[in-house]
Amino acid sequence: MTAALLSFRPRFAPVSCSMASDAPAKPLVDRVVIVGGGLGGLAAAIQLRKVGIDAQVYERGGRLTGGEGTLLSLFPNGCKSLNQADPTLVNKVREAGRADGPALMINPVSGDLLGSWALSERMEKTYGQPVIAILWRNLLKILSDTLPDECKHFGYECLDVTQDEEGATVHFKKDDETVSIKAPLVLGADGIRSVVRSKTFGDMTPRDNGRTMWRAVIDASLCDHPALRVGTITAVEKGKTMFVINGVGDKLYWAYSLTDESTDGRAKVRSKNLEEAKERLRTEFQGWDLALHILEATDPELILERRVLDLPVLTKWTNGRVAVLGDAAHAVTPALGQGANLAFEDGLELAIQLTTASDLSSALKTYEERRIPRAQIVSARTRATGVAHPQSFYDWLYNETPSIHDPVHYEY
Repeated sequence: MTAALLSFRPRFAPVSCSMASDAPAKPLVDRVVIVGGGLGGLAAAIQLRKVGIDAQVYERGGRLTGGEGTLLSLFPNGCKSLNQADPTLVNKVREAGRADGPALMINPVSGDLLGSWALSERMEKTYGQPVIAILWRNLLKILSDTLPDECKHFGYECLDVTQDEEGATVHFKKDDETVSIKAPLVLGADGIRSVVRSKTFGDMTPRDNGRTMWRAVIDASLCDHPALRVGTITAVEKGKTMFVINGVGDKLYWAYSLTDESTDGRAKVRSKNLEEAKERLRTEFQGWDLALHILEATDPELILERRVLDLPVLTKWTNGRVAVLGDAAHAVTPALGQGANLAFEDGLELAIQLTTASDLSSALKTYEERRIPRAQIVSARTRATGVAHPQSFYDWLYNETPSIHDPVHYEY
């Protein structure tokens, strides 16, 4: 499968749409329960509510959280999807982040410039939307603030999902009680370890990608290394990577990773504490001048240590009155920065189908047909680390996103 996906020739064919104005057709369901208040769940709620569906978000935590201490990039395809939901969203994200910064590759030891990715500085001109670096927590807040408070519910831990011909019921633990909530459609947006997915499609263990990543967000003022340029900086050597984004507000984000192979298995070992994590990085990145400079400026308590995991793209995303999206359906590695962007596309496509298909079964079937092939290709590409992708791939990735007014079919 992977070999076939990597040799694809992407094409698309516009299809007619019955929506002749900005007003969508009457949706096939009047209410959707969304399990999970992360980026994908919130964006889906915005998309669904725009087309007239009462989307209600149920989050396990006592508040909306996720991605603390991390940063993500919103690429043109993700920006286009959010723009379909609310034209003001991309402007808000741009104001809170940094758009279209230069992307540089440097020598990890000397800091000398080895090359640059010029496209990053002309994304908006090329694809109609920018690439925006933004702190995860800030994007989460922007999406949350777009939704009314009455559609966000906290402290609901999903235990099970059942269904009948009239709808699906989510069984939550709320405080010390079990609360069951029924809706015509339930949407699982509860991440890589999704309960909705496991209860609907069976257990699936995330794949270990053979490397560990350490990340942190620190005050940019703490770093004054001469090799540190505003924008994105990457260095790669023998299974070790350094990725830095500087100038997002007054913050600097860094992510270092080590493969098990390059460390004779040492990367597999979890650090006993964060002080040990910092000391391990000092040793592993010895000689990487910029990496060590940034590391010394980092309080150990800010460091996040995680194994890099992904999930094989599900071959079935819907079952009866239950559907999944985002990481629950296709958790990808961070290599292309497409996790949240694909989730935003998922929510938009679902909204399109729920307002254009003839019945719910057809809507969910078409949702799968539109999204699964694209997710499979992106997933395969993210796993092909160290492989240079052709420009045609990026053109396809950033250009071909669904539209609430003029949907497209993807052909492979």
